Amino acid sequence: MFVIRTYQAERGGLTFGVALTRRQKVRRNRLMALAVIVAVAASAGVLQHFNDNLASSSPMKSGAGAYSAAR
Repeated sequence: MFVIRTYQAERGGLTFGVALTRRQKVRRNRLMALAVIVAVAASAGVLQHFNDNLASSSPMKSGAGAYSAAR
């Protein structure tokens, strides 16, 4: 750690990072939580879309050997 700080100081960089305030941490955590929720919802939507397309193009009867979460 000391070597990295010395290297940064020699090149005019920041030696110590700026600490975030409590408000900034809360905001960052909320934005990250929102991003995770959006990503999970989008991936679930994509999976549901492919599942619906697969089910509609399949000649197999509903529930004939295939697992259905709607049972």
